[in-house]
Amino acid sequence: MELAELMSTVPLGMAIIDRELRFVEVSDAMAAMHGVSREAHLGQPMVEVLRAEPSAADVVRRVRRVLETGVALEGVEIIHRESGAHGERTRVYRASYHPVRRDGAIVAACIYVEDMTERRRVEAQRDAGAARERSVREQALRETQEAVRARDEFLSVAAHELRTPLTSLRLHLQLLLRQVGGSNQEPPAELAPRARVLDRQLSRLVGLVNTLLDVSRLAAGRLSLEPRELDLAQMVRQMAEAFSEEFTRAGSTLSLHVDGPLLGEWDSLRLEQVLVNLLSNAVKYGGGQPVEVSLASEGPTAVLAVKDQGIGISEDGMARLFGKFERAVSERHYGGLGLGLYITRQIVEAMGGSITVRSAQGKGSTFILRLPTRPPVPSKAAVGAR
Repeated sequence: MELAELMSTVPLGMAIIDRELRFVEVSDAMAAMHGVSREAHLGQPMVEVLRAEPSAADVVRRVRRVLETGVALEGVEIIHRESGAHGERTRVYRASYHPVRRDGAIVAACIYVEDMTERRRVEAQRDAGAARERSVREQALRETQEAVRARDEFLSVAAHELRTPLTSLRLHLQLLLRQVGGSNQEPPAELAPRARVLDRQLSRLVGLVNTLLDVSRLAAGRLSLEPRELDLAQMVRQMAEAFSEEFTRAGSTLSLHVDGPLLGEWDSLRLEQVLVNLLSNAVKYGGGQPVEVSLASEGPTAVLAVKDQGIGISEDGMARLFGKFERAVSERHYGGLGLGLYITRQIVEAMGGSITVRSAQGKGSTFILRLPTRPPVPSKAAVGAR
């Protein structure tokens, strides 16, 4: 196939330039790019044909460099701006320059040019779309963060405002019962059941308010720990005894496997809060089945396990179990704010420990708490300051 016939079939812009910088051959695609017929290129100096092009000097310079050095230039991007009846039009080309050798000598340069205008336009549209999408996502994130901040601020204010009247109400209830009971300090038999209900409901409200306060403190990084020496085994026994009535009402039995004292340095109030959450969940979701609590020492780590044989947790519920305001069960059948395990995990991790769960739907759950007996934290460690 002759060179002229070959060039007519090449779909890309292609030209052969001799050492005198004259066109030896061009493809039809190259001729169309220049707006000059193929025949008008042949034998003409490059500068004459490309005179109207802003990039002509750069093209000539690159061809001369290839002819002089014999080193190819690849992937050079050329921005070509043309003025016409409809204003300025920009086209983008990618060019490669290669030496042509004959008998060991460089006799010409071959130029390959690909019109990248449409591709760059599509890429620009794609990039602009991605930028818009990114901007929308960032705006949505900012709005979500602001909504969360406003919610946490509301929870903090609401909890503080609710705490004062609840404390006053509880004190007045206790005073009223003492006055009605007289010197016996016991309310009359007909009032006793109602008094216990009122006291229990007030305790529940106080607990809910304290939970909301904990969440607001966690969000602000203001919940602190005050570790001191204590016997975790003794605390577990005391908490089991305190929950005995609740387990009896639920039809569950609670068995303890606790050996001897287990000393460590922890915040007693926060650790008690963790135990309350775990035992409350065992009562609530244990389905009236036996519950086991075990405590053992593994070197410098205390390991506490609370195992029930209740409803268990689904795979989807496991993924959300420790999230804020998340629930692994139906809110319709089980009350609560969905904050207990979230707060529990934050407290445990602030103590340098971890909490995990093994569960399957319908087969019960086992919560395993691991706490270092001497956690590597300051005497007052901020919880949630992350």
